[in-house]
Amino acid sequence: MPKLSPTMEEGTIVKWHKKEGDEVKSGDLLFEVATDKATVEHEALDGGFLRKILIPEGKEARVNEAVAIFTASKSESIEGYTPEGIQKEESAPSDKEEEKQPQEKAPAKSAPAGIAQVHFPIEPPLEDYSFAFDTEMKERLAASPLAKKLAKEKGIDITSVKGSGPDGRVMSRDLDLGQPTNVATFGAGEKPTEVPGSFDAVPLTPMRKAISEKLQAAKTFVPHFYVQQDIDVEAMVTLRAQLKEGGIKVTFNDFVMRAVALALRQHPNINAGFDSENKQIVRFKTIDIAVAVSI
Repeated sequence: MPKLSPTMEEGTIVKWHKKEGDEVKSGDLLFEVATDKATVEHEALDGGFLRKILIPEGKEARVNEAVAIFTASKSESIEGYTPEGIQKEESAPSDKEEEKQPQEKAPAKSAPAGIAQVHFPIEPPLEDYSFAFDTEMKERLAASPLAKKLAKEKGIDITSVKGSGPDGRVMSRDLDLGQPTNVATFGAGEKPTEVPGSFDAVPLTPMRKAISEKLQAAKTFVPHFYVQQDIDVEAMVTLRAQLKEGGIKVTFNDFVMRAVALALRQHPNINAGFDSENKQIVRFKTIDIAVAVSI
């Protein structure tokens, strides 16, 4: 994986333009890689045969990690060949994989003499908790058959209706009092379509990953302060119009960047940073301003 930008640490193979077994010549388009800046086409530096693709489309590779194996001839064997560069670290087996692997049963320890072994039965977990709740509510609920029928038709939660019958029994006449008019209701039988806490994981593109890392670091480690000031920019607007008439196209951002650069030149103590590793202030000798651009 080539280093295609100063801040690039890894890249994602977007598309392979060659397949295994193809002959590749110097200058041929090999693949497209998405970096933290943009999607870039990468050409072959030498000729040969593409024998094996190590990083398929949609997968990431770190800078200098091997993405494919090439040979000078098509018949050359690659059996047992270890690619050069950074190797992919083997991840530890997940908990689910460990559960799938057969485990040897440990020999049961015998109880000391005179002490009986006590085995407690393991009850299976109650999967549908709403079932237990509904059963309990139905046992406590006292309502006439007509009231239950009308509540179901109207979508009224009958458990929230206060009964006026004997021993608090819910009658049909209580339904009109238990539910305000023109109010949206949810029936007791309605259940959520999604399990609470469920979510969809959306993988980040290399650019979004870089943006999130930089923003998080900036917000965490860089002190923030905000200044608001009214500035008359009539002269700047006039100058921009004059430059445009002369064929020079500049944006208002260009003027702001130059103003910031001139301010840093006038106040060099502000053109500094903090080295957290060596615990020292770093005063920069040059003025470098970066502006994030959405593409």
